[in-house]
Amino acid sequence: LEGAVVTQAAARVSKAGLARVQACLEGMRQDIRRGRPPVEADRRFHVAVAEMTGNSLLARLVGELFDGRHSPLSSRMRQRAESAKTWVTALEEHEAIYRALEQKDPQEAAAAMYSHLKASGERWIEQSAAAPDAFS
Repeated sequence: LEGAVVTQAAARVSKAGLARVQACLEGMRQDIRRGRPPVEADRRFHVAVAEMTGNSLLARLVGELFDGRHSPLSSRMRQRAESAKTWVTALEEHEAIYRALEQKDPQEAAAAMYSHLKASGERWIEQSAAAPDAFS
């Protein structure tokens, strides 16, 4: 879904939309510097990208899907899978998405989003499996 969303967003880029996405990136940077997981800034980033499509249903759907990732079970897994290092990597991936949007390049934006989501899923699985109590 987010690959299609970011493709459409790249075709409708505006200065205001880029500013909202940039503010989310800065929020992530600040949280990481303070040693806090930037979960809310991460959510805002994905929703801000979806909002750039001009389709409120897509923006709401992206937000709801993101929120599903933060159920009690997911929160417990997240504690095992996320670290300062994984958040720095996610921020770098978000910055690649931002640069593609800034260039108004739908193909590059979709590739960057796909790469981010794939890497994020891999981090989630690898780190959760590596945790000593991953199956308890």
